[in-house]
Amino acid sequence: AVVSTQSTGTSKRSNRHYFISTAATGDNRHYSLKKLQQLHHELTELLFIRHRSDLTPNPVSATGSVKFSNSINAVTANAAEITPKDAAKNLGVVFDEKLTLKPNVSKIIQDCNFKLVNLRRIGNKLSVAQKIQLVNTLIHSRIDYCNALLAGIDKEDVNRLQKVQNSAVRFIFNRRERRGVTELRKKLHFLPVKARIKFKICVLVHKCVYETGPSYLRELIQKREPKPQTPRQNKDTTMLELDRKIKLTNARRSAFQVVGPQYWNKLPRKLREMDSEDVFKAQLKTHLFREFYGVSTT
Repeated sequence: AVVSTQSTGTSKRSNRHYFISTAATGDNRHYSLKKLQQLHHELTELLFIRHRSDLTPNPVSATGSVKFSNSINAVTANAAEITPKDAAKNLGVVFDEKLTLKPNVSKIIQDCNFKLVNLRRIGNKLSVAQKIQLVNTLIHSRIDYCNALLAGIDKEDVNRLQKVQNSAVRFIFNRRERRGVTELRKKLHFLPVKARIKFKICVLVHKCVYETGPSYLRELIQKREPKPQTPRQNKDTTMLELDRKIKLTNARRSAFQVVGPQYWNKLPRKLREMDSEDVFKAQLKTHLFREFYGVSTT
């Protein structure tokens, strides 16, 4: 389970998120909270993470509240009832109990459509360059926020996000018809949503490979060690080890340590060997542009 709480004091850490075990003890359904001293019940959200095939109701007590007990201090949740929710926000991302991220996709679409409605009211007073700048600032920034988490989401949700970008492209060119949007995106050099997700993950992997990323991500990536008397591709030290030992559930397939090496190993070797992050980003965008728009490489 995940507990998300916001402090009301002047502390720099205004958002705190606690992870608790979901192993219930008997019928009381008490849950252990480590390093937790106090919860503000009005600013706290509780979410139980479950497998997608689990159809049982949320583990709450008969009164509809969840009781917490610290294993050391026996602290309850400030003697207040905290009811589990179907979705909870963490750092601006809406998580649901089965990690499908559908509520987060819906929130992104809602925010972007609201901004597009307002932009259309002033669209006739803006130049194309100004419209592009506004779309990048207001729409793409929202679609790209934490979009590495969207790897592995349902194709239907990817298409829903793509429709938002298509609407933004039609706004730029003042078009109403839905045909020819792909060619307009190519003209603007906009990567489609699926490519933007792949771009973000590959950039994060590049940071891990060349040790410029955070340690908690670098720990998830393992470089492939060259082995004697192995096929030629195994001697490529820019390749990463694939995690083949675990049973991949739907949620696990989208994990960074799984999808990251998969995307990275499929990149051209010349691209993987670029240690400069700026050069890598530029060449990666060109590579993905050719891949997703079917432009032949020369």
